[in-house]
Amino acid sequence: HKGKAGRKVAELSDMSLNDARIDPENRDARLGRKTFPEEKAIHDEVKANAVKACKPLIEMFANCDREQGLMVIFNCRKENKAMNDCMRDLMTPDHIAAMRQLRVDRMMKQKEEDEAKAKAEEKKAKGGWFS
Repeated sequence: HKGKAGRKVAELSDMSLNDARIDPENRDARLGRKTFPEEKAIHDEVKANAVKACKPLIEMFANCDREQGLMVIFNCRKENKAMNDCMRDLMTPDHIAAMRQLRVDRMMKQKEEDEAKAKAEEKKAKGGWFS
């Protein structure tokens, strides 16, 4: 058993993050975003955007909840459905993929800016007093 487990670990370490996530035999694949901090950050950002966009509907449901008390289950179904529909519409796999791409674009832009800044500082350091 030990040899087989060692081979499996070696196979997993050679996988990309996406391959590891998709691999059905990989325990981390079943745990999803909990084990991938970047994926959790993407989901959290999509959720924050959805909450921001659905804020009026969330407030309507919260007001109904305060007014109805224990009867919220029966008397606030319309508000609850509207709130859930809004959140569901804004947290689709397409929205998550778009946020993932946006974060990649941001990281690439930041990397380019950092490299340009480093080049400028290097050029300034080489130029001495006359640059």
